[in-house]
Amino acid sequence: MDNFSRFEAASASDILAWAIDTFGDSFAIATSFQKEGMVILDLASRISAGIRVFTLDTGRLPDETYRMMETVRQRYGIPVEVVFPERDDVEELVAFHGPNLFYSSVPARQRCCDVRKVRPLERKLETFKAWATGLRRDQSETRAAIPKVDSDPAGRMKICPLADWSADQVEEYIARHDVPVHPLYASGYTSIGCAPCTRAVQPGESERAGRWWWEQDAKKECGIHFAPDGSVARDIAPEAETKEMHKGFTVWFTGMSGAGKSTISRLLELKLRQFGARVEVLDGDVVRTHLSKGLGFSKEDRDENVRRIGFVCELLARNGVVAIAAAISPYRDVRDEVRARIPNFVEVFVECPVEVLAARDVKGLYRRALAGEIPQFTGVSDPYEPPRAPEVTVNTSRETPEESVEKIWATLERSGLLSFDRSPLAH
Repeated sequence: MDNFSRFEAASASDILAWAIDTFGDSFAIATSFQKEGMVILDLASRISAGIRVFTLDTGRLPDETYRMMETVRQRYGIPVEVVFPERDDVEELVAFHGPNLFYSSVPARQRCCDVRKVRPLERKLETFKAWATGLRRDQSETRAAIPKVDSDPAGRMKICPLADWSADQVEEYIARHDVPVHPLYASGYTSIGCAPCTRAVQPGESERAGRWWWEQDAKKECGIHFAPDGSVARDIAPEAETKEMHKGFTVWFTGMSGAGKSTISRLLELKLRQFGARVEVLDGDVVRTHLSKGLGFSKEDRDENVRRIGFVCELLARNGVVAIAAAISPYRDVRDEVRARIPNFVEVFVECPVEVLAARDVKGLYRRALAGEIPQFTGVSDPYEPPRAPEVTVNTSRETPEESVEKIWATLERSGLLSFDRSPLAH
């Protein structure tokens, strides 16, 4: 591999001029329109009028970032190439983990970054021979050793022309050349990314403190930069220690529509993830959209839906994952069939009187079912068979979701399925 140390003494302008001359249309600037990216864009525009610029639209960007895209187009005459994540990847991520999974743990946040940022970047970089980004060595410890020019095993160049710049140098250049600045800087932001994941910093905080601000002592990177061998790495942390912290098991929520199965299962998922567990949730509505698409609501189709969910739970639990199923699963015989097939099966009956469910139902489905307008509606015009001996029964008309989770958690501990260290120092 070539020795790129010769670029360490070169200026940012000289490095960009070399890249533009060497790679032409196969070179592009990646930017999220932060100050460093805008400085690189301004420097490059003074060298060539035909530079390419791209940005990653994660689907969670602040409105001010979209305004910056238009600012760049008007000021520099550059049409910004916008790269989106794959729709199916995002749909699957949100369907199985919720829209705000990043708050639950660092691995969950990195999974979101992987889908919304890393994979789209990898896909876009396949079309280039070189790209530039605005990383600086003094931004964080994780960036202290970044080279100005480096290449991956495939020979693609990554260029960080401002690697040795200070924040003061960036500000000085912006002031001298009247470079457009992202509006959020005026509100106290020093690093700008997705809207939920960045905030303004307080006096005395580091530049990166506003990124993933709820995390403590975490490596605050999204994983889109080079690994030690120079390759683009996703850098997703393991979700649990290598030691066995829990067994693979299945928690099966059953109950009528609107009883609270999804709400309680998501709270249980978050609590498990806080202790490093590997968890997957199979929500009934989501499964109907993907795994069981095409099935109707006859008893045969309902049973087939439950069997499919059970099959996935069995695979997950066998591989040490906590599988949480939240499905009406109205018929006792098929639930028992699934129970018999899956070791470490915990059935949770989410109980709630029909009159309470009807009162909660903003869509009016229970009212219509009770009026005979909806056929095969579970618990009204179609049977619901409560479990005879569930491991846990929660009643959402009398207890909060948090109380229900505590009751389930206590049962899991008594069953020996959990072995987490719950002391404060452990986390």
